[in-house]
Amino acid sequence: MMIGFKIFSVMSSGLITMSMIMFFSGVLSVAYDYSLIIEWEVLSYSSSLVSMSLVFDWMSLVFLGSVCLISGSIMKYSEYYMEGEANFIRFSFILIMFVISMWLLIISPNMISLLLGWDGLGLTSYALVIYYQNELSCNAGMLTVLSNRIGDVAILVSIALMFSEGSWDFYNVFYKMDEGMVFLVILAGFTKSAQMPFSAWLPAAMAAPTPVSALVHSSTLVTAGVYLLIRFDSIIQKSELSILLLSVSVLTMFMAGLGAVFESDMKKVVALSTLSQLGLMIMILSMGMKELAFFHLITHAMFKSSLFMCVGFMIHSSGSAQDSRQMSSFGLSSPMLGVMLGTTNLALCGFPFLAGFYSKDAMLEYTHMMNMNLGFISLVMMGTGLTVAYSFRVLYLSVSKVSVTSMVSGLSDFSFNVVKSVMILFLASLFMGFFMYWVVTPVAVPSFLSNPQKYSIALVSLVGGVSVYSVLQMKGLENISGFKVTEMAMSSMWFLLQLSTKIPVISSMMMGLNGAKLVDMGWFEYYGGQGGRSLMLKMSGALQEGQGSSMVKSFMITVFVSLAFLLLMI
Repeated sequence: MMIGFKIFSVMSSGLITMSMIMFFSGVLSVAYDYSLIIEWEVLSYSSSLVSMSLVFDWMSLVFLGSVCLISGSIMKYSEYYMEGEANFIRFSFILIMFVISMWLLIISPNMISLLLGWDGLGLTSYALVIYYQNELSCNAGMLTVLSNRIGDVAILVSIALMFSEGSWDFYNVFYKMDEGMVFLVILAGFTKSAQMPFSAWLPAAMAAPTPVSALVHSSTLVTAGVYLLIRFDSIIQKSELSILLLSVSVLTMFMAGLGAVFESDMKKVVALSTLSQLGLMIMILSMGMKELAFFHLITHAMFKSSLFMCVGFMIHSSGSAQDSRQMSSFGLSSPMLGVMLGTTNLALCGFPFLAGFYSKDAMLEYTHMMNMNLGFISLVMMGTGLTVAYSFRVLYLSVSKVSVTSMVSGLSDFSFNVVKSVMILFLASLFMGFFMYWVVTPVAVPSFLSNPQKYSIALVSLVGGVSVYSVLQMKGLENISGFKVTEMAMSSMWFLLQLSTKIPVISSMMMGLNGAKLVDMGWFEYYGGQGGRSLMLKMSGALQEGQGSSMVKSFMITVFVSLAFLLLMI
């Protein structure tokens, strides 16, 4: 086991050191407005050039630094969480391959080289989701990999269609792509970032170990689709498909917020909050503000990874029980981690001067300044209120003494490795928003809002927090007629899980059964193998009967006698 601890420690130290170098390089790239593109030719055919490209600009360098920082902290956290695991070496190497795939995707401005990281993420995420090798993990892994294969096929088809452009680079392109190709790229981003109707796989991927969930849902797999759409922002804005991004993302944000309010599984609540924030990123991206979308992507990665690690400590200390109704008094038993959990929840809500405030407030202000439909504005504001609602619900159920069961942890469960790993991301949750807003992100959102618009955001957040607290204080809510059906619909994400699994499986099985009956056991059987066999048997039987008749025997004797006579004559 000491070998495993050394592997985790070495990887953690290397990744955190690399993150510091990447952050410093990103600041220099912003300060000197400098980007580095490395490209070498692989194959040249006619006017088309197949090349391997790498881009190091401020966006890719800052994102690389964030991924390295989070993955290094999670490697340190894995020393505590995976203690006693027999296959810790396999887990660590799959995790590092997962991180390397994300690196390749970040620095690839070419559709062909991007495919290496894109497919690498799909393969390694499947291996991590099915890590515990039970039926639940197998089902979740199949749902994850098959949902993402839709996006993989869209990427492959878009590569084929881009052949006519003569290049597969999408970095600083000036041509206008066909809307069909743009739609395929958007479809790939939707599947990887779990936008509707491909949202069912994201909560199902919670079957993976919690360190994997903290990495997947903060800065790697689910943000890959958002990052791809950020890189294609100029092409999407030239097309007329930005309204598709806006509609789907706002609906996903609202749906995920409702689901998180009614969900009881603690890990799925945090997963649905990730889905809600992904919808917010793509919503602001559809308005042409890719810098703000990237800004929120980085700040969200910091506080969401630390939130997942605190939740994982609660689950691990309460005997692997993930039901939030069985967790209580986390603030008393682990006061330091309780403070971290509360602060990261406030950062998720957009509390002033935490990491989430700088990005979310700027995004919502820009949304108010846009000439947008009142329905979209209403959904965005309701999604903001729901963010506060489910965050306060998590705090209420975990920190306060509302459960009749035992505490989630005791003094013997306290681990210094957990505190060290969470502390790094906790400090990033405090200061990354300030650092990104004033130093890194080359965007400044002017505020031209009226007083009602300016204070509507704070008002909606306040109403969301007060309403969820009032609902949680109510007793006998389950006895209200129709509440259980509503709760089941909301917690199952508007039945998207059933629509994504049972209905396609049942329809495919029925089609296969009908095809087997009508084709394989019907026409193909009659005119294929069995029909040919029966025909050959009849023909061979007829020949055998003919050979056994007296007429054939006399005819053959006559032929042989005639041949012998001719030979004698010759």
